[in-house]
Amino acid sequence: MLFKKYLSAGVLACLVLPVWAAPPPEYPQRPLSTLTISADTAHFSDPSLQAFIQQVWRDSPIMLGAQAAVEAARARVAGADRPLYNPSLELEAERTDVNTASIGFRQTLDWGDKRAAQTGIALSAVRSAEAELREYRQQVAVEALEALAQYFTAREMQMLAVRRSQLMKGFVDAVQQRQAAGDMGALEGTLAHVTYSEALMKQAARESELAEAEAALQAVSGSGRVDWPSLPTRLAAPPQQVDPALLQSLPALVVLRSRMEAAKSRIGLAERQGRADPTIGVRAGREGSETLLGLSLEIPLFVRNNFKAEVRAASYDAVVEELAYRDAHRRAKARLAGSLGRFKNTSRAWRAWVATGQQAHREQMSLLEQLWQAEELTATDYLIQAKQNINTQTAATVLVGEVWRAAIGWLDASAQVEAWLGFTPAQTENSGDKTDEK
Repeated sequence: MLFKKYLSAGVLACLVLPVWAAPPPEYPQRPLSTLTISADTAHFSDPSLQAFIQQVWRDSPIMLGAQAAVEAARARVAGADRPLYNPSLELEAERTDVNTASIGFRQTLDWGDKRAAQTGIALSAVRSAEAELREYRQQVAVEALEALAQYFTAREMQMLAVRRSQLMKGFVDAVQQRQAAGDMGALEGTLAHVTYSEALMKQAARESELAEAEAALQAVSGSGRVDWPSLPTRLAAPPQQVDPALLQSLPALVVLRSRMEAAKSRIGLAERQGRADPTIGVRAGREGSETLLGLSLEIPLFVRNNFKAEVRAASYDAVVEELAYRDAHRRAKARLAGSLGRFKNTSRAWRAWVATGQQAHREQMSLLEQLWQAEELTATDYLIQAKQNINTQTAATVLVGEVWRAAIGWLDASAQVEAWLGFTPAQTENSGDKTDEK
């Protein structure tokens, strides 16, 4: 009877306490399982999480490349806005019976205003590059958040595996003592050893998963730190329906819209290429004792190439870009709806667990304790129930990880990642400059 009391107390202490009740000292972060989902739509702002994401942005090579692409596009605007043609200087001297010397200037005029068309194309390229920078910024933030969610899920799963191993080890020790006293048969001892071996194998697997998750987090963040920032303990409930206006600010669609506008501008440039740009020349000099003054006009004749093929090609290119945008918009709309549905389903299941499942879980252990004390359960039955209780905690940990992945997917699909993190537009715009300074 004394064995049962000690065993019951040990198992109950392991199972009733939440997984975060006694975390290892190297893991001071808030656990995922403390998450609550409420109707409050206020954006969460955590300085430590913001600082972490900003550091990831500064250390990201893809962000550095995207910022360099923006600066290159801006430089092309400055070049496109300069005059198309430079003037030319002509000097001529001839010595014969009558000496002749003259100086002249020639200037080709941008009669078709090709400069404006090229500037418009360059400005569209700037908008596209800036949108790509925002797209990469969101992509990097999403990867970091997903890696954090995966890491903390793996961490809690590993802690549960350690608890399972400790529980099974205590059970094995107690069984061995009872067997030595002749109070327990060989079947219970064999079951205890097999169950303990299974627990050790699961612990090893969970530790490998945790190491992989931490390595992935280090790869995404470019940091070897161990004090990873926690995800918030509060999450706003998903909206009831999709707002199509959210797609207008999706960086990937902004990029395609800019490319579509640039393709349309190239049609205008191709049309203007077929307009003749005249060249005007002015010449002055002396021929013997006579003064020379001259004026010239040169107009190219588009008789061998009228540039019509270039116009048709530019038109088809514009059609290609427009269709690419339509296809991406359709896919983004479907992804937005799908991510919202996934977020709704997982959050609904988690709220149900928090509302009723957690309490039922505790009541199950209390009832199990009472039955054990009343000797209505054998050691084998008690052990099976204890394992089932830990499996339930494991399923809850998996569920909260799914909730976070669904929430991050929704924020990504709706272009709300930076707003949810609490960044202002000015902060996100300045992040590119900080990245460039590094």
